[in-house]
Amino acid sequence: MIEDLTHENASLRRRVAELEIAARRYQALFDGGVISVQVHDPESRTKEVNAGWEQLWQIPFERLADYRFLKDSQVVAQGFMHLVEQAFLEGKAARLPTIRYDPLQNEAVCHGRVRWVASALHPVKDANGEVCEVVQVHFDVGELKHSEEELRQKKEQLEAAVAMRTAELSEQLRFSEEQQHAIAALSTPVLRIWKGILALPLIGRIDAARGARILEVLLRSIVETSAETVILDVTGVPTLDADAARSLRDAVRAAELLGAQCMIVGISPETARTLVDNDLGFENVRTFASLQEGLRRSLMRRDVGR
Repeated sequence: MIEDLTHENASLRRRVAELEIAARRYQALFDGGVISVQVHDPESRTKEVNAGWEQLWQIPFERLADYRFLKDSQVVAQGFMHLVEQAFLEGKAARLPTIRYDPLQNEAVCHGRVRWVASALHPVKDANGEVCEVVQVHFDVGELKHSEEELRQKKEQLEAAVAMRTAELSEQLRFSEEQQHAIAALSTPVLRIWKGILALPLIGRIDAARGARILEVLLRSIVETSAETVILDVTGVPTLDADAARSLRDAVRAAELLGAQCMIVGISPETARTLVDNDLGFENVRTFASLQEGLRRSLMRRDVGR
């Protein structure tokens, strides 16, 4: 009998020691003040708060005498009162979503400051399994919300800067394209030097792209002015290679199809030698050493024609 009592006593001591450890853990959490703890009775009235709660909300405990969590209109408006009822009425732990809570809007409190918080409800049951209190732990997410707002503002600023830079680049691109068009126009200027006579002074290298541009501008100008004679001046072309020669021959042939006769002026001795060596001569196309000579011959031809 004594041995049984001794054994039972030792077992009770171990159980008490375990409960003391659990109690010390809770007390350390409650007294630490790092997190906000609020204890509700089964009717959802506030039984106790810790220093962390008072620091978070800036509300003295005395102001909570008439406050009932289950009647909180802001919680009802947020749509998760069923989670609160689940904790108080069914004894089930619940995690509440983040909420912007304003104690000043609560007629039972009318004190404190607005906070962004999430919270968790932990029911405590008695020996019969009935809820005897509910412990609520608040998590201050105000700093997180502030950081999110800062990120949102920075994102908007970055998007605005990107949009502005994109607009600037678009404007620069448009201006560059206009410059390219202007340069292209200047590189292939068609001059109406006399009635029925056009001159096309060419400067610089003639590549495939520029050859196509010359053909386009020349044919359009012939149609617009009803030109009979076209003088292609290659004085400013440093080298007239095979591709350039073919481009000019294509332009001459296309002009003839529109009824305009072409002549080429300004061929240098070096260019003439290159064309001959590579069999790139302009058959049936009149050539002259200078623009003046070509123009003189064109005018003489017009006078003879009359």
